[in-house]
Amino acid sequence: MNARVAIVAAMERELAPLVRDWDLTTVHVEGPPLICYEGPDVVAVFGGMGCRRAEEAARAVVRKYAPQALISAGLAGALIRSLKAGNVVLPNVIIDAASGTEYRCNLGGDVIGGGVLVSNFEIAGKQNKPELVECFHALVVDMEAAGVARVAMENDLNFRCVKAISDELDFEMPPLGQFVDKAGNLETGRLVRWVSTRPQYWPAMLALGRDSRRAIKSLCDWLRANLAGSLQAAKVVTLNGEYLKG
Repeated sequence: MNARVAIVAAMERELAPLVRDWDLTTVHVEGPPLICYEGPDVVAVFGGMGCRRAEEAARAVVRKYAPQALISAGLAGALIRSLKAGNVVLPNVIIDAASGTEYRCNLGGDVIGGGVLVSNFEIAGKQNKPELVECFHALVVDMEAAGVARVAMENDLNFRCVKAISDELDFEMPPLGQFVDKAGNLETGRLVRWVSTRPQYWPAMLALGRDSRRAIKSLCDWLRANLAGSLQAAKVVTLNGEYLKG
């Protein structure tokens, strides 16, 4: 099948309410096949955390389904106080923190979006969020959007970035990074066992779970409503990131 839209996310749980009734299949890349769901005129693929994995997943779904548009969707962290858990954000500038490459996607019409998202190379916590704001003037941080934007630009596809806030600016993030496996998946069982003997992390984990569920619902509600209608997306253009050097 061909698909009008392909959604690329890191983890299956981020889109679980949206894809619940879709058909489960796989997309093949190097290594284990990726989980993919086929819906009416749309597919969703889950590549794992990180820009490289998101890029590989986007390339695989483009080869298999030949979509007209790519969406980078998932959870993200707030870099400003006014963004709260459950807010849906539509940034139109995506920056790869590792290279400084900037991807712009300018929309018209009635779409309300804007601002900068930075795709970081690690899970951002309270300590390093101020640095991301200072370096990139970003409102939101994730780990995957720049990889998807790169594939959209290279294939001349429309692109849209849709993120929901799961952790607010001052949230004290538990050390989740040490529980991400080589495929970019969060090893939930190992994390739960580790946290179970460290009660100092219990409040943060409970808050993160609560806010993530709120964000996932908001994200999937937005996608469901807009995929059923006219999802506006635009071509991606890029700058070479020279302004970050020197």
